[in-house]
Amino acid sequence: MKRYIKYCLYTIGLFLIGIVFLSYTNIGNLTVKDNPKYQFLTIGNEKIRVSQKGSGSDILLIHGTPGSIEDWNEIIDTLAQNYRVTAFDRLGHGYSSSNQYTYHLKENAILVENLVKQLNLKSPLIVGHSYGGSIAAFMAVNSKLIDIEYVIIDSPLYAYQPSKLYQLVAAPIVGKGIALFSSFTIANNHIKESVSSLLKSLDQNLITKLVKERQLIWSQPKVIYSKSKESVNYPEDLNSISKKYKTINSKITLITSKDSIGTFKKDCEKFNNEVLNSELIILENTGHHIPLEKPLSVIKIIRERMIKNNK
Repeated sequence: MKRYIKYCLYTIGLFLIGIVFLSYTNIGNLTVKDNPKYQFLTIGNEKIRVSQKGSGSDILLIHGTPGSIEDWNEIIDTLAQNYRVTAFDRLGHGYSSSNQYTYHLKENAILVENLVKQLNLKSPLIVGHSYGGSIAAFMAVNSKLIDIEYVIIDSPLYAYQPSKLYQLVAAPIVGKGIALFSSFTIANNHIKESVSSLLKSLDQNLITKLVKERQLIWSQPKVIYSKSKESVNYPEDLNSISKKYKTINSKITLITSKDSIGTFKKDCEKFNNEVLNSELIILENTGHHIPLEKPLSVIKIIRERMIKNNK
């Protein structure tokens, strides 16, 4: 019996060591070569996948967590008829790298500023969904970019407690191993359940199509790990910037849903009360993924903001 227990412990130990070792390789992650139709910019030590369509005044789109350029598929082409629309995969998401990413809002804000400069974007309207909206809020507090207006779509804006699952995946040393293991086991089912729960108005056929399109990108080990680390770092990041919201001078439009998840609707309402130059729009019959479920409403709001600014 003792020999059997020792054998089991030895096997488990080897398995864990193997998982940890493999997690620091690129196994399970998509590479640049897998998607040649977008351009890749080198910023520092990172490769960032970028999509840019149309011409005219600039709009910059920042997706959530997990997410990718594809999250904006329902609005990009229409907006690009009148504007130059730029979207990108954030660090650790989609096809972008995460070589030196430490999973904080500040790094994402710096990346956005670098993209604005490198792509020569002129006072872009910055639109962020979910985690992307949190980045926009960070920038509204801290950024040195001039003449920037923001649209924040259903985002966490005040500190909250991340789930135990994210804390487990974000654990030092073993976290990346757990992310790798999850990518080949439970990730696909979790993505399906998660997407279905966050969408309110789409029928099941469209949800199935959406899940199929996203599973390949969202089930990468780097994405699972990035999502977890960002979630664990959220309370610290949001607590830091939320103390300064009353100092914001930029124009900000908040879009949320009557049936939003968690505290996001309450966060948007509270933010709107604190920030002098803000406006709150509450949509009905939509879940968290408003750009996917209510693209025409989002396009209309963005166009109105551009027209107001003579863009």
